[in-house]
Amino acid sequence: MRQRESGQSMVEMALGVTIFLLATLGAIQLGLLALAQEGVQTAALAGARTASGAPLNSNPTLTLESGATAARNALSPEVAGMATLTLCPGAGTSCWGSLECVRYQSGIPQPGTQELCNSVSTNSNAPYTYGPLPSDLDGPQNPGCHGGGCFGSAATMAPCAAAAVAGRVAICVAYTSWPPRAVDVWVAGGLRAIVPWIGSSGPGTIPVASRLRLAVEAFS
Repeated sequence: MRQRESGQSMVEMALGVTIFLLATLGAIQLGLLALAQEGVQTAALAGARTASGAPLNSNPTLTLESGATAARNALSPEVAGMATLTLCPGAGTSCWGSLECVRYQSGIPQPGTQELCNSVSTNSNAPYTYGPLPSDLDGPQNPGCHGGGCFGSAATMAPCAAAAVAGRVAICVAYTSWPPRAVDVWVAGGLRAIVPWIGSSGPGTIPVASRLRLAVEAFS
């Protein structure tokens, strides 16, 4: 009888300890999630503020990359150990240096002027400027934009539009038009869960996201 009671007590204690640990880990997870979600929003704002600076350099993607980097630097401490951050547009297959630009005159892309953005050279007195391809704009100039705000229509927004994957958070930045009037920043992905559960995005995945549009400084 004593052995049976002793065994029952050990089982009850084991169950109690397990439940207590799960509850503790769950509370920690909720706290980390709250901090991470707040961090995502802060990172989006930091990225938008940097990317909204006037793109005076002949390579307009440098300003966008600076915005993405600012967002990553702001978010890195908040998601440490829970996710890897990526800045590469084009679904992670090409980074900022391989993006192409085209010559715009009066807001119209000129045929046959497409080249790598980091290779363009624009005379400040010329009646044209080089900007991202229409497919990399997040507004009506993008052929894939069919009315509405078109947030997320740019090709460089594809990593953030994809389904959340545990342990990966993408930082996406794009101008809404060229010449630029606003910049869109989208931070989205999934965090690794400390306590395993079946979430809306799959086992152990905690989706996080923040979207922001900010007007750019005067273009010259």
